[in-house]
Amino acid sequence: MLRKNNNRSLNVEKNIIIKNVIVLILVLFISLQNSHIKSQEVWGLTKCIDYAIENNIDLNIKRNQLANQKINLMESKANLLPDLNLGSGVNVNYGRNIDGNTNNITYNQTISNNFWISSSIDIFQGLVKQNTIRFNKFLLSANKEESELIKNKLIFEIITAYYISIYSLGLENVAQSQVDLSKMQYKRMQKLVDVGKESPITVQDLKSQWVADKLNLTKAQHQANRKVLELKQLLRLNANANFIINTLNNIPFVRTELPIIDSVFNNAISFLPEIKQQEFLLKASEKDLLVSKGKISPSLYLSAAMGSNYFDGDDLAYASQIRDNQNQQIRLGLVIPIFNGATTYSNIKRKKIAINNQILQIEKNKEQVYSEIWSVLDNVESAEKEYNTSLELYKYSKLSLQNTRKKLEKGLAGTSDFEIAKQRLVSAEIEMLKSKLTYIMYTQILEFYKTSNWEHLNNF
Repeated sequence: MLRKNNNRSLNVEKNIIIKNVIVLILVLFISLQNSHIKSQEVWGLTKCIDYAIENNIDLNIKRNQLANQKINLMESKANLLPDLNLGSGVNVNYGRNIDGNTNNITYNQTISNNFWISSSIDIFQGLVKQNTIRFNKFLLSANKEESELIKNKLIFEIITAYYISIYSLGLENVAQSQVDLSKMQYKRMQKLVDVGKESPITVQDLKSQWVADKLNLTKAQHQANRKVLELKQLLRLNANANFIINTLNNIPFVRTELPIIDSVFNNAISFLPEIKQQEFLLKASEKDLLVSKGKISPSLYLSAAMGSNYFDGDDLAYASQIRDNQNQQIRLGLVIPIFNGATTYSNIKRKKIAINNQILQIEKNKEQVYSEIWSVLDNVESAEKEYNTSLELYKYSKLSLQNTRKKLEKGLAGTSDFEIAKQRLVSAEIEMLKSKLTYIMYTQILEFYKTSNWEHLNNF
């Protein structure tokens, strides 16, 4: 009896241990699953843009060029200051030379040591240096706008690639739903064949459609993977990086009141970097012309210097010679350019032509911006009409497919009728997805032209 009780208690302890082990395994499994879910963080549009801006090579190169232009500006400002030079030299003369003590000709070896300090400043130089500073300022501003332009182009590329990826994933989901529908219909008809209510030929046709849908699914999966891969490459992500994008399935279709194109355009050209960049380049070109014109005007400069010498033939000590042999000079000079091979005048003509070209470039960029806004508004309007039409078509196609399926099961319709109804539904669903994503994408771009920023993307 005692042995039975011992065995029973041992069995109870074993069961408790087994239960604890199972609980521990479940806890570890859940924690691993949670960590895996965290690692599979969903990438929204805003996160993709922020990551791309931080890691894009072209943007980083432009940042370096911007830093280089800041150095150029600082250097041109420093050129307004007087220069200051300090020097010293040791001369050893052999053979015939001048004795520094007596100024007589000697054939003895002589050693001399000299020190000097000098400074000079341009009093007037046709405002060349001042206009060079202004030129570099406008060039720096143009580089900043170019950096913004590169960033906006990158954002446009990210938005396009992002929505193409979503569309491709949506096509994959549509293909998967068609596979599920074909499979379900095939199995339902197979049951009717098993009870003798349907012909095996009908089932074979349905199975053929099922296999064809699976092939379409495979193609859709490949296309979706390729588009997601292109987005990852645009973001410069590692090939093995976990990357799941937000498919925006829950984003509703919200109609936007379209503005007048001229109002959007007049607002856009006041802040768009492609316009402001060219305007700053125009101002820089005007200052560059003034720099060239300044080089044909007389220039006035002032310089001063002080020095001293030591000669080894003198009986005075080194320090005494340096003190006694000091000399100072002040020079005021005037330079009048007369002829330089027509280089300066040719440069002036070239700079005038450059200004005219810059004015034309601004007009060209404005026309391009107007066309882009026009295209965006047209795409938004067309996408809205296509979405409404495809939504209506989707409702009727879905109802038509349901009716065709019932007729098929009753023998009142063939498998070809079922396939046609199914493809009509697929086409409507694809068009509805495409027009919805197109509408959302172009309304986001339109909002940028209206507000000059991308803050509205924070919800995506």
